[in-house]
Amino acid sequence: MLNLENIIVIGVSHENLSLLERENFMRTRPKYIIEKLYADKKIDAYINLSTCLRTEFYIELNSNINAEEIKNLFSVDMIIKKGIEAIEYLFKVSCGFYSVIKGEDQILAQVKSAYSEALENEHSSKFLNIIFNKAVELGKKFRTKSMIAHNALSLEAISLKFIKSKFPNIEDKNIFILGIGELAQDILTLLTKEQLKNIYIANRTYHKAEQIKKKFDIVNIIDYKEKYDEMIKADVIISATSAPHIVVEYDKFVPKMKENKDYLFIDLAVPRDVDERLANFKNIKIYNLDDIWEVYHQNSMNRDKLLEDYSYLIDEQMEKLIKTLNYYE
Repeated sequence: MLNLENIIVIGVSHENLSLLERENFMRTRPKYIIEKLYADKKIDAYINLSTCLRTEFYIELNSNINAEEIKNLFSVDMIIKKGIEAIEYLFKVSCGFYSVIKGEDQILAQVKSAYSEALENEHSSKFLNIIFNKAVELGKKFRTKSMIAHNALSLEAISLKFIKSKFPNIEDKNIFILGIGELAQDILTLLTKEQLKNIYIANRTYHKAEQIKKKFDIVNIIDYKEKYDEMIKADVIISATSAPHIVVEYDKFVPKMKENKDYLFIDLAVPRDVDERLANFKNIKIYNLDDIWEVYHQNSMNRDKLLEDYSYLIDEQMEKLIKTLNYYE
């Protein structure tokens, strides 16, 4: 029998923890705590939704552990929601209610990706499958009807606008990108449209960088071991790796850097990639996720009314979900 009270969401986001607090939390490797619970059959299933702004676990409980016991396994004060409240929360996440830019498209893609990963690695369940299918279906419908995402700015678009605000023009600038994950590729797509010629990428796994080269033939691949030699020639360094540690190290960058050259670091990683001590130099500016969002926070204004006007879609989807679950009883 599918019991709604067995569904919980537990996690952290930009709404309850600062960037530094989220970094420290990620270093505790929370995913492994949930994986162990699943391996030990303490929980029936889980889906991990991890983005640069949130780390959340949607869990189907069994009688072996309760929500509070799971919460006590973590080192920070986790957001926790149960039953219908948890499902409604997921529905709102999928629609972009809790995104910095309300209604943006990226979170829906991330919900779909988290669900696909759980299916592929076989740690979802029939119950969670139904819920996430309904969440994805709702996310699409919400955007279509409300048109809230029309001309919405994604993180990569905001990052590009931020870079442009720092230079009269970027056509002649050398841009160095560390990491070739989804966010880095999204940024590359936008940079390609700007017809830039001096774009360099470095990734710890060289053959993955070669695959990106096939997709974006304008980029130049740099061997990861030689990244500092090329990085010091760049005007803009964008770092978006998934590394749990500092990637641009103070002691390795400073001896090579040019003192008469300005450097702009855009650090989009969580935890952050760039040693913050580099900002002590007058010719180095470092901006992280919080800086980017703060500058362009006005992009989320005037969307609250749309969220309110179309929130009835969430109620309708919840009713459909209840009917679907009743069918399985």
